[in-house]
Amino acid sequence: MALRTLALPDGPHVKTALSARLTSSVRDISLGSVGASAVLSDFGEAVAARTDGLLHITRTLGAVAAGSPDLAAVLRESPGEYAGPGERVVPVAALATTELPSSPRWLGDFTRLALTVGLRLLELGVALEAHGQNLLVVLAADGNPVRLVYRDLADLRIGPARLARHGVALPEQLPTRMVTDDEHALRRKLFGSLVAGALAGTAGSGPALRAALEDAVPRLPRTSDLTALLEEPLPAKALTLMRLSPRTAGDQWAELPNPLFFDPM
Repeated sequence: MALRTLALPDGPHVKTALSARLTSSVRDISLGSVGASAVLSDFGEAVAARTDGLLHITRTLGAVAAGSPDLAAVLRESPGEYAGPGERVVPVAALATTELPSSPRWLGDFTRLALTVGLRLLELGVALEAHGQNLLVVLAADGNPVRLVYRDLADLRIGPARLARHGVALPEQLPTRMVTDDEHALRRKLFGSLVAGALAGTAGSGPALRAALEDAVPRLPRTSDLTALLEEPLPAKALTLMRLSPRTAGDQWAELPNPLFFDPM
């Protein structure tokens, strides 16, 4: 599922720099990301430990750059390290090629798992870029979703005030673009990638996404973030606009109708 990540046989993965604009961004590796990779890896492990085993982070084993974002690479664990006997790890973007999402029960269970993890980390102050390539699901032998694996920590958004409320220290040496206490920016990062991206792509249609959310939401803790997800328009990255605006730095966004109010006619 990745164009620039190489999977070594029975070994780690190597993320490489590809200095071409794909979808919305130039796929190089910033020097800031290389410099912060070890700190982010340790931080990611620490916050994942607060999910009661529902989320694992692929650890960064090393990162290097030759003075340029065009000449950089990151070595990280294979997501397969987190599969137990009889289990398999599947990128969420690949789920639509299987029969699993056609089961409303399966889709509801997967949606609840993904939202449970995403909202728990958001409450802590960590907004994942949980699109279908970064987010993987561990499937039991019978296909049931049991855990999540997340890779590539370079585009998180981290809220210091939320971290402080939970007694978590803000890591040093983070790129400034990653740090914000803007509630809207934190929610937009998670909801735009996870709901408008990963879950919508897995569901395959507005009615299916709505049904999955209606199944999952009653089983989630009621928080201000969940209320925002239920009541506000759904953010989505404006990928075409970003591709046509190469001189505009950062993400650009659009708003979609809330899927819980989806009306096919």
